[in-house]
Amino acid sequence: MLSSFHSCFSLLAFIVYGLVFQVHELHSAPLKVMGPSGPVTVAVGEDAVLPCHFSPAQSTQDMEVTWFREQLVPFVHRYKGGRDRNGNQMLEYVGRTELWKDGLAKGSVNLTIFSIQLTDRGNYTCFVVSGSDYDQAVVELKVTGFGSVPLVALERYQDGGIRVSCRSAGWYPRPQVLWRDPHGQHLPSLSESITQDQSSLFAVESSIILTRGTKQNVSCWVQNVLDGQERGSEFYISDPFFHNAHPLIVALGIVSVVVVALLILAVYLFKIKGTVLPCETQHCRNKLKNLVDSISPAVKVVLDSDTAHCRLVLSDDCKSVRREEKMQDIPDNPKRFDLWCCVLGREGFTSGRYYWEVEVDNRGGWAVGVCREDVEKKGEIVFNPEAGFWAVGLWAGCLQALTSPYRTFVSEIQTHKRICVFLDYEEGRVSFFGVDENMPIFTFQETSFEGKTIYPWFWLGCETLLKVCP
Repeated sequence: MLSSFHSCFSLLAFIVYGLVFQVHELHSAPLKVMGPSGPVTVAVGEDAVLPCHFSPAQSTQDMEVTWFREQLVPFVHRYKGGRDRNGNQMLEYVGRTELWKDGLAKGSVNLTIFSIQLTDRGNYTCFVVSGSDYDQAVVELKVTGFGSVPLVALERYQDGGIRVSCRSAGWYPRPQVLWRDPHGQHLPSLSESITQDQSSLFAVESSIILTRGTKQNVSCWVQNVLDGQERGSEFYISDPFFHNAHPLIVALGIVSVVVVALLILAVYLFKIKGTVLPCETQHCRNKLKNLVDSISPAVKVVLDSDTAHCRLVLSDDCKSVRREEKMQDIPDNPKRFDLWCCVLGREGFTSGRYYWEVEVDNRGGWAVGVCREDVEKKGEIVFNPEAGFWAVGLWAGCLQALTSPYRTFVSEIQTHKRICVFLDYEEGRVSFFGVDENMPIFTFQETSFEGKTIYPWFWLGCETLLKVCP
């Protein structure tokens, strides 16, 4: 019996010794901190989770976790004594970080950074201290900008075809623009420009000339070179649009139509023998004259250089503006348009009736009108009344009113040389007239300006010149 007692005591002692030895080994094992095997990639505006694990398991009360960048203080986030201690936190991370405390007992100290910005990209160090032991791991954060869906615009006829532009903004790093035919084959671009805004995001604009034939069905794709993600827009141009691309043929056709029309008109006048026809032209002239007389004199519009896109060159008196392919090296500011080639008038209006005349260049695209003071000036812009724009313009050789949801084709005459813009603030009316032809073009009725200041607005297509007439 005594022998059995000794045997049981020896077995119990061995078990206790084994447990003590294992606990000692557990606490004496070196602390090891591990990060992910590769960089973490997150898009601008999204939340980033930086993974970090440690082993073996430790007491969370005695643990200290610090996430930092170049130096330990100030830090990105710190956890100590069972709670967050962010007294010396970097200012740019205040209110934007959170440590996953639910995973501490399992060896996880993941950090979440909310609303990622481009300035957040770089290396982060996960530094864990337990008693006298410590270790660290480095996590690389890459930030991308997945930009807007490309906006495709038919600009003008050029070199026997149609010049088409593709614009997109909000990309990082510098994106790549690809034109593709229906079979996915790449098409060479005519021109390409890439700019950066104040937040370092890239905007891209590329142009191509399409001719009648197999390349009428084309797509424009903008690709993020970092992760290969891309956005695209596909469009199709039907045959009738290419008729105007050949000026000689068009001119001969117009002459033929005019001759036939004059012959028909002569026969008709001969038959009615002096019957007086209603004169729509005279009616238009009277309507234009009454408006001009009620608002005389015209307001003197001076262009605001602080709002002009970097491709727009203003005259010394700021009365005319032309667009050039080369971008000027000028400072950006909140008032300046950074993607679309727009410029505003220097003086705004909050009441009253005004008019001004603009000499337009029908060799390229253009648009004239008014806009609210609070319209978007950075990145992609939709030009319609909902966005604060009331305008008409020449797009792809067609005169259009920039209405919503679709543009309205206006005026049988497509080559107005001088446009008159009328603004009646109280009545909420914006009207446009062709001065040389004395004919109305389009009127936006019952417009609400919401009490905001209204400015003259101009957009220029490729190699276009606009001039505010005296």
